Amino acid sequence: MTREAVVEWAGMMSRPSGLDAMRAFFPVFVLAAAIGAALPATATTVSLNERLKSASRVEVNQVPASGASLIGRVQQFHNGDSLISLGEGEGEPVVLTLCSGKAHLNLEASWPGAPAAKTAEEKQMRAYGMYMAVMGGMAMVQGLAGDTLELPADGQAVTVQRETSWAYGKEQYAVTVTSGAGGELRVKAVKTANTTRTPRSGPDDLVSTDGDKAARLAELEPVGTLRELVISSAPMAAGIPDAMSLAGWLSASGKGGATVGEARTASGECAR
Repeated sequence: MTREAVVEWAGMMSRPSGLDAMRAFFPVFVLAAAIGAALPATATTVSLNERLKSASRVEVNQVPASGASLIGRVQQFHNGDSLISLGEGEGEPVVLTLCSGKAHLNLEASWPGAPAAKTAEEKQMRAYGMYMAVMGGMAMVQGLAGDTLELPADGQAVTVQRETSWAYGKEQYAVTVTSGAGGELRVKAVKTANTTRTPRSGPDDLVSTDGDKAARLAELEPVGTLRELVISSAPMAAGIPDAMSLAGWLSASGKGGATVGEARTASGECAR
């Protein structure tokens, strides 16, 4: 047998064939499958900011530990219109913008517990306060949840713990993301605890912080406070109907109208 033949024969003998090859391959396949199963699956994520920007409707529910809840809605339209309302059902319109332009305030809008307003300036401040109540609640949830959210399977929820600092410790929250039917997304933040990192002052301490700590603690929102964003996946409508009445509304630009259509024409912002 030549040297070349010996080398070729040795190579053939070192390679399993037929049933032997299958027996050699099967354990490797099982091992690879076991390793793959042991590795954590890559979680699907979603950008909260992008979902909010593209949403046709966002419901902002705020439930204090005690007292009446507050329900607000933010609607967005294809042409840049937006409408913020407050209250049960469809709520009362409070602020609208036309074609991403200047705001219009509903001076007659109110809600149970809102301060009385007699002058035009007081009514403007009340409307602005209602606007801030809705947008502030949305911003609070955004700040706690962060932008990148783990997206659970439809009908499922995932909860993470978040915390923010205060002068003497931490405020702790549970943030729950729920994936609803049809692409609806719910992001809920519930305050779970206030923690302190400083002990009570002793008799030999030169300066006592107990009074200041108690005062600052009293300013924090109570444990049990809940805020939830319900982000719709429905497509945006074209715009706010031109026939919508603006009686009792004030335009920030001073160019209003009796209806949305008249306000569009007067402002010129929708013609840009």
